[in-house]
Order: sequence, then structure tokens, then C-alpha cells
Amino acid sequence: MTRTLVQIQEMNGDFNYSEPPESKVDSIINDVISELSQVQVTIDIKDRTFPSKVSKKIKHNQLRNNRSIVLKYKSYSSHIESAYGTVEKNVVNGKQTALLILHDMYEKALHKFNIDVWEPDMDAIKQHADEIIDDIRTQLTKFLYKSSNINFTKEQMALGVDIVIAHAFVECYVLENPNDTD
Repeated sequence: MTRTLVQIQEMNGDFNYSEPPESKVDSIINDVISELSQVQVTIDIKDRTFPSKVSKKIKHNQLRNNRSIVLKYKSYSSHIESAYGTVEKNVVNGKQTALLILHDMYEKALHKFNIDVWEPDMDAIKQHADEIIDDIRTQLTKFLYKSSNINFTKEQMALGVDIVIAHAFVECYVLENPNDTD
């Protein structure tokens, strides 16, 4: 067993170690993932077709490596809408709130690549599209693990995060809508 030794030389004032308050709060997205983890879905990994609207958005943003999350989402598309519907019975504007959180994460990812949120440079977005999705995945996973309502496995979490991000992509909260930019 490996242990970490911390030596504190001097302490002035009070020291209080407790769980951060955000770890005691539920997450809407965890509720959605929990709902998704209960549905039976078969994913056909050989079917690499997208609806034309989604295909256009993938090409517009030049998404490459993370196209696979959109394929996973395709099998869950009706289920995620149902999951958000279930959540909204307990949380007013639950779906909108979750999607806005994902949009905020998208904006943070854009800042990391020095891309202006208000006037996004499509060449820069195309260059970093997969890295932007990866950054959102990292942000979202950290966010969800800090909440109190995790009642599913790590594997379900990983799949659920991908599905939620892909849904936000299709709904145009993540990456750029080809109809909105030049």
C-alpha cells in the first residue's frame, strides 16, 4: 500500500477539513444518466450513418475522433428525452438547466483554446473540435463526481457522459451550428 506523507511546518488559525458543500448536492445530469442506465439498448457499432442534420454539423465542426459519441447517442436519443422528461417532474426547467451547464463548459473549453465565445473562429474550432469535446468530457465528469446522487457504475457514468454531451452537440449547445456561422 502506498501512502502520502504530508508534513505541516506551521499552522496559524483554525483548520477545518470537511467535504465541500457541492458534494452534498444532487446533479440533474446524474439523474438523467441514472435513468439512461436503466434502459435496455443495443448499439450497432457497424452502423456509422447519421441523420443528415447531424452529419452536416459533424462536417461543419470537423469532428473526427469524437464522432463515436454521436453514434452512441443515436441509440439513446429517444431515451434521453424521456429521461429529461422524468427529471423535469422534480426539477423545473431541468433539461434547459443541464444544457446551459454544458454550454458553459463549452465556453470554458473555447477559452482554453483562445477562441472568442461571441465571435468564434470556425477555423480554430475545426482545428480543436475533438479536443474541445474531450475538455467538456473532463469538466463534466469532475462536476458529476462531486455531486451526491451517483447510483450507477463507472462504466454507466462514462457512457452516460458521452451520451449527454452528444445530445448537447445535436441540440447545438456544444460546438457550432452550421446555420449560425459563415
